[in-house]
Amino acid sequence: MYNKVGINSEVFITSNKGGKISIEKKQKWELISSHTARRSFATNMYLTRRMTLAGIMAITGHTTEKSFFRYIKISDEDKVKQIAQDTFFKF
Repeated sequence: MYNKVGINSEVFITSNKGGKISIEKKQKWELISSHTARRSFATNMYLTRRMTLAGIMAITGHTTEKSFFRYIKISDEDKVKQIAQDTFFKF
């Protein structure tokens, strides 16, 4: 099954525990969880504007915008695109 969706490759995970650096090899599919889907949903719904911010936060359970924006993963480039798409900036 993992071959079909392309998540069967190996990745290296580096962690620092008490000043000791360890490197662990895992399969990509081992790193995906329901939390991955939850965060992806929140990020994608925010970027596509298919739902209001309040609606997304109601689903994810975030009570403040500050905590929500720390939670989702958006790049600086995505932020610029989001602003540029706003009708306020259209002439």
